[in-house]
Amino acid sequence: MKDRPVILLSAYGCEPHKGSEGGVGWNWALQLAKGSEVHVVTREARRPAVEAFLNEHGLENPKFIYVELPQWTLKFKETNLGMNIYYMFWQLVCWWKCRSLVDELEVDIAHHVSFMSLTRGSFVPFLGVKSVIGPIGGLQTVPKAANPVIRSRMMEAIRTVAVKFFRFNPVGLLTAWKADLLVMANGANQKVMPKAIRDKAVTGLQIGTPIIAARPCPDLEGPIVFHWSGRFVDHKGLELLIRAVGHLKNTSPDVYKEVRVVVSGSGPLEKFYRDLITELGLEEAFEFLGWVTLDEMNTIWDRSHAFIFTSLRETTGMALQEAMMREVAPIVIDNGGPGEMVTDESGVKVAGENLEELVSHLANAMMDLTQDPARGIEMGIKARERALKHYSWDAVGSQMLDLYKALLDGQKPELK
Repeated sequence: MKDRPVILLSAYGCEPHKGSEGGVGWNWALQLAKGSEVHVVTREARRPAVEAFLNEHGLENPKFIYVELPQWTLKFKETNLGMNIYYMFWQLVCWWKCRSLVDELEVDIAHHVSFMSLTRGSFVPFLGVKSVIGPIGGLQTVPKAANPVIRSRMMEAIRTVAVKFFRFNPVGLLTAWKADLLVMANGANQKVMPKAIRDKAVTGLQIGTPIIAARPCPDLEGPIVFHWSGRFVDHKGLELLIRAVGHLKNTSPDVYKEVRVVVSGSGPLEKFYRDLITELGLEEAFEFLGWVTLDEMNTIWDRSHAFIFTSLRETTGMALQEAMMREVAPIVIDNGGPGEMVTDESGVKVAGENLEELVSHLANAMMDLTQDPARGIEMGIKARERALKHYSWDAVGSQMLDLYKALLDGQKPELK
């Protein structure tokens, strides 16, 4: 085996200084370049930002291969269906282009990192070399207790059926069968796989987060600040938090008076959430800031005693990772990735048999940290320790390079 394996990395989303899928692909490319020669296949639209960064920093590794469909096809990306069709044809063009590059570049492993969802499939297992898919996400479903807060119930039901019957998805299933290694972001993603596929999967390697400084310890006297961040869509679960604060007002008014909720974000359900807050008489407890700048977000972290992450079907949660890295105690819904990332020492996991129980348990978690804020500080310290060990980009990049080595050595890849 070469001292540095040659990796062909499929990253539809890959761009410096971006979040979400763009940031995922970009950071994987940089991390894997530390121990391998990386050739990234991405969209032509990424070229200006990528080339500017490479030139500015004098980087020769990773290298980039740009693929794009004809300009007239871009208008079809404006809808979810159109974007998925575009992505399918983009992958076909990538396969056609890359099949000749495998020999030319002496590729050892083809690896798909973006999009993370296996349901869309990938071209990399069909290039005739060892192949890796993942970390794979997108196969979580909303817990039954939270179904009443889902407003787009038909679309959510269709998605849930698609996840639960993944074994009948020909595109995703064929990709999984052909791949040599599947890296699952959490256990929920592996449960839907047929046993023969699960046998070649490893579970627990999340996407990474930058190593950033912990926020200073906030004042423990006065109001206790809970931070929520995200898009105002139903599966992000903001309604649960609003109803939990309402529960506190009705059952523990003295605690309620000490609670402040800072909400950063925006989205289509903003009016609904604001109206619900008004209906429940909770205006004094909530502060809506909209989408904020990086400096403004840092200010929010500095004053936060805890971070509430109510997303109902999350693979990882970048805001959750940042909170943990910032040393802010997280309160999460015990489902999907967040339920596996947070331990009893490093945060609070909330579950329930029905909506009323779920809301009351979330309210109780907030009450406990309001009455004993020092406990939240201790949890935040443990959360940062866990984030540094398991979820920094350095940590996940090193783990993936170990998986490469085992795969090329003919050993069974395992996460340490």
